[in-house]
Amino acid sequence: MPDGSFFLDCDGPGGPGGGEGGGGGGEGGGGGNPTCTFQGEEVPCSTEFGSWDGIGSYVRVASPQPPPDSSYWEGHEPGDGVIVEVTPYACAIAGGTGPACADQHLEWAPDAPAAPQVSAQELADRAFAQMNLSMGNIGTTPPSLSTNPDAMGQLGLPIWLWVTDRNENTVGPNDKEAEAGNLRVVVSARLDRTEWRVSRDGQDVAMTTCRGTNAGGTPYDGRDPELPPPCGFPAGFNTNVGTLTITATAHWVVNWTATNGEQGTIPVTPPSSTTQIRIGETQAILD
Repeated sequence: MPDGSFFLDCDGPGGPGGGEGGGGGGEGGGGGNPTCTFQGEEVPCSTEFGSWDGIGSYVRVASPQPPPDSSYWEGHEPGDGVIVEVTPYACAIAGGTGPACADQHLEWAPDAPAAPQVSAQELADRAFAQMNLSMGNIGTTPPSLSTNPDAMGQLGLPIWLWVTDRNENTVGPNDKEAEAGNLRVVVSARLDRTEWRVSRDGQDVAMTTCRGTNAGGTPYDGRDPELPPPCGFPAGFNTNVGTLTITATAHWVVNWTATNGEQGTIPVTPPSSTTQIRIGETQAILD
């Protein structure tokens, strides 16, 4: 880093939040959970398309059942067996559409397929997929060039930083559930911290971290601009004119608990956003 760089660690109320999302699995493991394989590889024992048949497809009871005169009954009367929907593995992983689903079909079966066997980890992954965690958009004072192409900040004033679109996907907390049969999993995500990096001409010149309840930063509230911002850089940093690139990276912590006593964490790749601000020098014009 060049001389004069700033590295700040700003803890909001509540202090550090406990670091990275960390390795998945957590405590409890998968003891007793079913294992299904296809062509030597482990596959989910259940999906939205039903239970794994041990051969190469997922099977579920067709709903609604075809009418009594349908050829699918193969001469059997309704109530004598059941019509099932058979979805090949490749079709299931493709989401049920596309060329891989050419062999998806209905057929008669003497019995309904077994109820899907779902692990707590699978349910946790399903719930997590609904969260759509992100960094969000960056707010700054002075305003960013994406907000106002003519904006220019003044030398010697602090730089405020925050997340503008504040919701459960960008600053949390975010809680989702998934269940199958008697098993229910609750997944909870919180924004642990946001790392802010400032670069000039492609070289990092400063960074700060805002944590806890202040992980999403604080919008500029019109206070005395010379006071240090709750999240950002003090006036002592802002001593050079030019364009600064600001990159914000969100670090989420995601935990899950299941009604069967299992629990764990889900690792999250930290999402980032980038914007730019311009710093200029105010000059007095004398008549």
